[in-house]
Amino acid sequence: MRKLRAFRPEGVEGLEERLVLSHAAAATAALHAAAIPVASIRAAAHPAVPLGPVGTLGDSFTDEYRFYPPDRSQARGWVEILAATRGINFGPFSHRSRGEPRDAGFAYDWARSDSTTSDMVRSQLPGLAAQVARGQVRNVVILDGANDFLLPLKAMGAGTLEPAAYAVALPGITAQAGANLTTAVTTLLASSPNVHLVVSTIDISNLPIVRSLTALSPAFGPLVQAVDQAVGLYNGVIRGLASSSPRVALVDLAAINQQLGQVPGASVPFGGTTINLATVGDDYHDFFLADGLHPGTVAQGIIADLFLNAFNDHFGTAVRPLSPAEIVRYAARVQYRIRHNGPRA
Repeated sequence: MRKLRAFRPEGVEGLEERLVLSHAAAATAALHAAAIPVASIRAAAHPAVPLGPVGTLGDSFTDEYRFYPPDRSQARGWVEILAATRGINFGPFSHRSRGEPRDAGFAYDWARSDSTTSDMVRSQLPGLAAQVARGQVRNVVILDGANDFLLPLKAMGAGTLEPAAYAVALPGITAQAGANLTTAVTTLLASSPNVHLVVSTIDISNLPIVRSLTALSPAFGPLVQAVDQAVGLYNGVIRGLASSSPRVALVDLAAINQQLGQVPGASVPFGGTTINLATVGDDYHDFFLADGLHPGTVAQGIIADLFLNAFNDHFGTAVRPLSPAEIVRYAARVQYRIRHNGPRA
């Protein structure tokens, strides 16, 4: 399936503009705070040191975009962005499938499209934990859980699941997702005393595809609110895991996504251009891709910065984050190359 979204800053210095009036200005400030964290000031004062090797667990939000036409293949995800712009080591890359469960892409990026947290524990975690134990991977990012809540919502929209049935199942879904994330974190920490983890919260209520559900039927509104509360409980587990060990850091993607969801304006200035928040499309100016579910290249660039910020702040690395202008330039180049050379360019 697709993935989720959301992005929250941990520092607020070096902003291109500090606009503080109006909802749209607040969104601009949030975007710039995410893209230029405090860590960038420290990184500029010291020589950049490599971050890596980095492994991942997750879903289509982290799985390499280039393999998923028609929409994701028009953009690039945060793993691809960091590999291309900062040389972060996610393992050897292959255009050909390695077979299940790893498939094509970077060898340490175990995230798979449509994955739930149960899929992650069953199919992704064993392989990544083995890489960590062998010392191949020293850093891990876990961003997963959206599909646990999104897949039933999509089934409701397709008419194959009744809202009442989802409401009954929701507490169990929430508990299982939290247990799965706990299993992933504890397993990886036990695999090596040297591994560092970054875990991320999620938010699905502001995805265009979820907002469109509430327009289909008024009956969906209360259930979407209940799902949002359940996701909040799941995020509480994630925050608790981050506070449980000095080897685990938090990126709160949910917080900034919720800020953006409150913005009534259709666009915000960013990196010398305008980013569309209210519409969807596969142009790099669109925050969300045309599928209404996945963030575009600019949004993924912001997320990439947030993960760099977490590693820099919590684990002493000094990898220079991307500026807003660099994110926009990269997104424009990606779009040009894809349109002239094909989606895997």
